[in-house]
Amino acid sequence: MNRNLKFYYCFLLTCLSSYIYSDEIANYSNIKIKADVVTFDELANELLLRKNLKISFGGFNIFGDTALLNYENKKLTIDGSPASINSKENAISGAAKRFIIYPNLTLEMLGDANLIEHNNSIYAEQITYQIK
Repeated sequence: MNRNLKFYYCFLLTCLSSYIYSDEIANYSNIKIKADVVTFDELANELLLRKNLKISFGGFNIFGDTALLNYENKKLTIDGSPASINSKENAISGAAKRFIIYPNLTLEMLGDANLIEHNNSIYAEQITYQIK
């Protein structure tokens, strides 16, 4: 029973964190986070998401191996081999070893980063993209 309570507590925190991240721009109020394993570290104030990770918001989908939501630093870090992002609505696709997303929806793509938007391609070790 205690394990179930911890699961629901982590699930509630995930939903709350989605609301906190989405509060800044109304169009991104529906953030969905899916992961097979969710772990909340109360001392570090972090939420760790692992395995079959998918984050969806505002027509964007981000896939990765792991994600760490740090409440103190207010950032979401997604690692993958590689992690990827796509949006059919916005004609965007890309990949990098690491994504860092901030509350203002600035996306940093680190390590072998590539981004394709409306047939324009960028390849670099680091790309900073403002999600609209």
